[in-house]
Amino acid sequence: MGCSRAAVGVLLILVLLQVQLNQGQRSRLASAETRKRLYQRLRRLDEQFRRFQEMTLTHLQSIAESYNISYSMDSRFLMLTQHFEGISKEISSFRAATEQDLNSLKSWSRKLQRKTRRLELRLVSAERAVKENARLAHRQLQEHRTAMANLTQELGAQQGRIRAVEAQQGEIHHLQDALREQMSKLEDQMRSVQHTSGNALSRKEKNQVFSHRAGQPKVSKDTRMKSWLPPPAVRATSAPDPYSVETPSQTVAPPTSPPLRHKIPQHYTPKKATTICNVHSMLLFPSASTKNYVTFHTPFLTGVHELSVCTWLRVDAGYVGTLLSYATEDNDNTLVLYGRRSSVLGNMDFVIGDPAYRELTTDNMLDGQWHHMCVVWSSIEGRFWHYVDRRLISTGSKFQKDYEIPPRGSMILGQEQDTVGGGFDQAEAFVGRLAGFALWTRALSPGEVSGLATGKGLPRGAALTLDDVEALHGSVQQVTCQCLEHCT
Repeated sequence: MGCSRAAVGVLLILVLLQVQLNQGQRSRLASAETRKRLYQRLRRLDEQFRRFQEMTLTHLQSIAESYNISYSMDSRFLMLTQHFEGISKEISSFRAATEQDLNSLKSWSRKLQRKTRRLELRLVSAERAVKENARLAHRQLQEHRTAMANLTQELGAQQGRIRAVEAQQGEIHHLQDALREQMSKLEDQMRSVQHTSGNALSRKEKNQVFSHRAGQPKVSKDTRMKSWLPPPAVRATSAPDPYSVETPSQTVAPPTSPPLRHKIPQHYTPKKATTICNVHSMLLFPSASTKNYVTFHTPFLTGVHELSVCTWLRVDAGYVGTLLSYATEDNDNTLVLYGRRSSVLGNMDFVIGDPAYRELTTDNMLDGQWHHMCVVWSSIEGRFWHYVDRRLISTGSKFQKDYEIPPRGSMILGQEQDTVGGGFDQAEAFVGRLAGFALWTRALSPGEVSGLATGKGLPRGAALTLDDVEALHGSVQQVTCQCLEHCT
């Protein structure tokens, strides 16, 4: 038993050893393959590492080269940042300037469109006026031709009458000669009669006769002859011809003195002129310059539906420039009274809410004298009235009916605004004097307008006068003068 157990144990040990030997051989084979794979991987890694070294060297060389160009990346980034900020500022300023230019171009285009419309309306009115003038000229030409033909006929008739008168004058001269001959014969007869009668008179009577003749003035022969002839008008014809022409040979009777009640008095005393003492002050605009204008404080704090503008003015140029200009952000021609040097002389535009306007005549105000002008407007029915020297010159309706003049705009005298507070044109400047300027936000009555023109006080509720002037610009002067006669 003991031997069998030992043999079995030995056998088991031998089997275990064999198994271990087999496993060792197998592990050696597996480790060899593993080493081979590792070697291959190591070669690959070595090649990749070499390539990486080469690439690293290349990158290092490029970095070295870039480092030579710019030694500091921070400074480079700082310079780029500053450059970018400058470019951003320039772009923003360029954008703002571009927007401003675009806005100005838009405003100029709108204004150009409005002016173009006004010019078109003026051209249409001018064409109508030219056609009407052509018709009137043609009609007057025909009338002149007819009058010339009638005048020619009348001249022919007058020449015939003149010839007849000359023939009558010749006959009259013959009659005068015959009368002179008869008068001379009659005088001879009278002398002979006087000679014979003188012999019969006594010497005393002769002395009395001679003394009586010596006291009388001596009468010539021609005078005695003319005393026998009738007056020239009676000798020429018994009935005067209404178509006769007076010739130098005809004698005109001297005019008789008028009756006493129709005589003109020797010393005529004219009435004293009315004194205008409600002007308070005067503005002098010496020349046509874009620097000469007057600004006011904001006149309107609320919307305006009625308006009255009155002033004394004396124009020193051949045209009426801009008297008043009120501009807002939405419309630079909200309220304007202006004319231009190149426009039709004697006209002035009254603008309310451009492009709506009316033409006012100023023919009587270009004589270099003082004139009083009032312009009144009411949004009710769009009525307007234009007065010059108390007289209503023009009126109309349907002019900006129900329109409201907006508040808080810019009010200027003497220049027309193309932008708020600027955009002046020398051709639209006012040259002359303004006195007693006043503005009301209501419609004045005709009696109030007449009172202003005759020197009475200002009507109630004046919204703007020359006392509200904010600043005088350029060479404009403000002179205090209570009466218009002192405003020089």
